[in-house]
Amino acid sequence: MKALSNIEIFGLSFVLITILVLEISLHSDAFSQENKKKYDMVLLSQNFIGKSFANFIGKSFADEIVGEILNNGTDIAKSVEISAVFYNDSGIIGSESSRLDPTTINSGDRSVFTLQLVDEVIKSNAERYEFTIKWQDEHSIDYFARLTGGEIAENSGGDDSGGDDSGGDDSGGDDN
Repeated sequence: MKALSNIEIFGLSFVLITILVLEISLHSDAFSQENKKKYDMVLLSQNFIGKSFANFIGKSFADEIVGEILNNGTDIAKSVEISAVFYNDSGIIGSESSRLDPTTINSGDRSVFTLQLVDEVIKSNAERYEFTIKWQDEHSIDYFARLTGGEIAENSGGDDSGGDDSGGDDSGGDDN
């Protein structure tokens, strides 16, 4: 039996490590794609309704964000909640959250939300916001996704969203 040289050992080690890394990488991508197919939450629309616009359309409550979420995945999302974190130039100034209606979204279905802004600090100082959507699967495992928010302008009332903002699944599983 012929002894292997250092170069041959290095070359063989390199090939084995490369195969191992590719196998792990392919498995990881397959799992990520599987979860993305299972849960693909899409923010279809959002609309910040400020005080002046609320008065114009005859709403009694002043500041709120309304929107619609699509479950573009293959599995049911249960107990769906949406939160918004509000910012100004100093950083985070507060958050608000609400359940969607309906709170269970079947694959291909849509659900709406109304996020009422009750915190006076947020109402008077917020300049922008970002969304986080949270839900559970059929085994009560928590998932979440971050979704694009918007800017809050004076006398705002228009749609702050671009349509198809897919959040996907950022958690990979249990959030506990």
